[in-house]
Amino acid sequence: MHVRPCQHQEVSVYNSVAALPAGWDALLPAEHPLHSSALALYESIQLPDISSYYALYGDPAAPLAIACFQLLKVQTGHLNASLLQGIQAVLVPQLLRFGKPSLLVAGNLFRHDIVSFHAQSGLGNMDAFRAYEQMIAAVRAQSCALATLVKDVPQTLVPYFQNYAPKYLQLRHDISMQLQLPPEWQSFDDYAAALKHKYAQKLRKVRSSLTTLRVQELNVHEVAEQSAALYRLYLQVSRHQVFSMGTLNEQFLPALKKFYGGRLKVWAFYEGKEMVAFASAWLHEAAFDMFYIGFDYERNAALNLYFNILYFSIEQAIALRKPLLILGRTALEAKARLGCTPHFLSTFLYVRSPYLRRFVSGKINNQHQQEGAWEERHPMKGKP
Repeated sequence: MHVRPCQHQEVSVYNSVAALPAGWDALLPAEHPLHSSALALYESIQLPDISSYYALYGDPAAPLAIACFQLLKVQTGHLNASLLQGIQAVLVPQLLRFGKPSLLVAGNLFRHDIVSFHAQSGLGNMDAFRAYEQMIAAVRAQSCALATLVKDVPQTLVPYFQNYAPKYLQLRHDISMQLQLPPEWQSFDDYAAALKHKYAQKLRKVRSSLTTLRVQELNVHEVAEQSAALYRLYLQVSRHQVFSMGTLNEQFLPALKKFYGGRLKVWAFYEGKEMVAFASAWLHEAAFDMFYIGFDYERNAALNLYFNILYFSIEQAIALRKPLLILGRTALEAKARLGCTPHFLSTFLYVRSPYLRRFVSGKINNQHQQEGAWEERHPMKGKP
């Protein structure tokens, strides 16, 4: 049955899960990531500089569509000014300090696998897009955000954002690096045998340092017990980025591990008794999805920790018989060396000020022109 919404459906905005009406969960299938219990988890973690919003389209008792949002209050602590050059190193921290900008995210800043929008099955795509657009506008007005990032848009709605939302800038080089794992790969040795000679040499050199490390999967109790060490290693990675889109806290991984259990895996890498790295991953039915990692930058040079984590993820994905390995948005060239190829994501940005919107559009286009070194990497045999 096709559901046609009325012209003037109301949008209700909520600031906490506790305020959500019963119609919210009633709209959702079982174990959907937008269930109030899952949303309440993120509220309970109390991530710094993050507040939550929830929007409902239509009758609260029987909504036509729902969506979740996060508001990030951008702070100077999210910026590593030492990695900026010239006048940017001076101006950008001052703009953050005095401008106090905020970014509204339609979705979840810390997950790419969470669907942030859900509509009644009978709602047509155009109507679903209009409903989502109205919910975004309502939350933007209430939050007074400087900009809005619509993250990981459902593919059915992408053409509508492209053609009916001209004020949204599409981040065209928003890429997740992925590796298809052929069914004939029964072990990590099969992956290694598929590499060209120089890439296989690199793999052997990197993996030789793994012999000095002990890798241990952490259970729920151990993740909680080792939370300080995990957080310390996460911060080392976070602080080597120019800008962090929000930061985690020490409770983040333990809380998620407790809630999701075996669906979230966490491994620690030990040199002797000291944890020098960790990796985490979501186990989906058809994908091994790498999550947060952390490592000691001083030991990385000697132990190749970063690349060992990447190779370890391939090994685990093959062992678990997952057809797809998802390695995420960062370090594209490093992941291309492993054989990953790009999966283009659909993310849109709205900037409230038209003048700033033009400036940001120019910056995005300039950045895109400078990217692409990863495209020169072809490590697999049989490919040019």
